[in-house]
Amino acid sequence: MRFWIVLLACLALAPAARADLDTARAAYAEGHWSEAAALAQRNGGAEGYALAASALLAQLMIEPEADGREDLADRAFELADYAHDLDEDNVSARLQLAGALGYRGRYMNGIGAYMRRVPQRGRNLLESVLEDEPSNAWATGMLGAWHLEVARRGGQRGLRTLDASIEAGIGYYTNAIALDPHNPAPRFFFAVALFALDDEAYYAQAVEQARIAAQLEPRNAFEEGIHSEAEILNMISHDRPSATRWSDQRMRM
Repeated sequence: MRFWIVLLACLALAPAARADLDTARAAYAEGHWSEAAALAQRNGGAEGYALAASALLAQLMIEPEADGREDLADRAFELADYAHDLDEDNVSARLQLAGALGYRGRYMNGIGAYMRRVPQRGRNLLESVLEDEPSNAWATGMLGAWHLEVARRGGQRGLRTLDASIEAGIGYYTNAIALDPHNPAPRFFFAVALFALDDEAYYAQAVEQARIAAQLEPRNAFEEGIHSEAEILNMISHDRPSATRWSDQRMRM
């Protein structure tokens, strides 16, 4: 008898949980990040906690001057890490954990992050996603960001230590753009990463990606936020020192 009572209770709760997740996705699409995170977390499960982390990471990405960013990054990490604990095979959980590790690493010095294996763990997660889903545009773009961030922060020594390369970063970003050509996000972050390297060899490519990102029509609130920043970057892109300073500051936020 007790088994049937528990089963009926679970069946009764399932539609409500699905409703929470659907409502969370709708809130995310509209840019209500805190609401989306709360609803997704209430849903529970790896998918719910991963979506909650995704909402907070989206806020970090498109609100670079928001207060309490380090605390927000810590919350995103905790949610994503818990989602991953619940289901290590969940693609979204792995993606969000990799993203959260990237933000956590921004608030640590390079040696500290390396010793705690923050960048190594992030790369392993992204590569595991691409092993399962070779056409995953987000994982592809994030791996491009990983390589170029190593170059920005660690220079040649960092590239050697972590077996990273600028060429690999450019290649991954190029593939991500090909997989989702109408998304301004990979183009914008690619441009920012290239400008931040402050190397004449990548300047024309950075200008081109900033221009295209600013011209694309956003499809949701996240892309709208990215598009607004892309417009700013595009406006200053022909002044290389200004674009480099803006991008370097943006990468530190």
